[in-house]
Amino acid sequence: MRKGESPRQRGEQTRARIADALIDLMTENTLPPTAKEVAARAGVSVRLVFHHFEDMDALHRAVARAQFDRHWRGLRPVPDDLTLGQRIDRTVLQRARLFDAVAPVRRQAFLLAVRHQGIAQSLDLTDKLLRDRLEETFADELQAAGGGRRDLLAAVEVASSWETWDRLRRAQGLSGAAARRVVARTLRALLGA
Repeated sequence: MRKGESPRQRGEQTRARIADALIDLMTENTLPPTAKEVAARAGVSVRLVFHHFEDMDALHRAVARAQFDRHWRGLRPVPDDLTLGQRIDRTVLQRARLFDAVAPVRRQAFLLAVRHQGIAQSLDLTDKLLRDRLEETFADELQAAGGGRRDLLAAVEVASSWETWDRLRRAQGLSGAAARRVVARTLRALLGA
């Protein structure tokens, strides 16, 4: 223990180191890491991992919180006084940066969500946050759609989703700039820009 460091502070640092180790491993690998791999990366024993986290679900929940704090909490509304084209461009750029940052961990989160309720809830939370931002950013256009509002929101949400971004980047092999152009073009077509 460092001078002036309480056992609680040391424990919090160890928890953070273990969560960071899991994030690093999820970023580097395509398969979910084991507790043994996480422990080795964090420089602790498997026993210490489970001293700080009841089970892997608890560790995954800690990772979800860390990812939310690092990447999602800073997602700010696009100013509504911009033109429609500017709002589209800002939305696409903001999401491109976010999606590229979270992509490796989010891919594994989708695989793990089937078995881990906490991860599924975290994915739902981030999807809701993204949807809420779209409703704020394109409120005028959605209102103008009248009875077609729900369908338009669903189309805009799919066009600007992480799943669409991941498909463009991985399956179609587009660069970040090309993927941004495709998403912006799609949103312009949907929103009448």
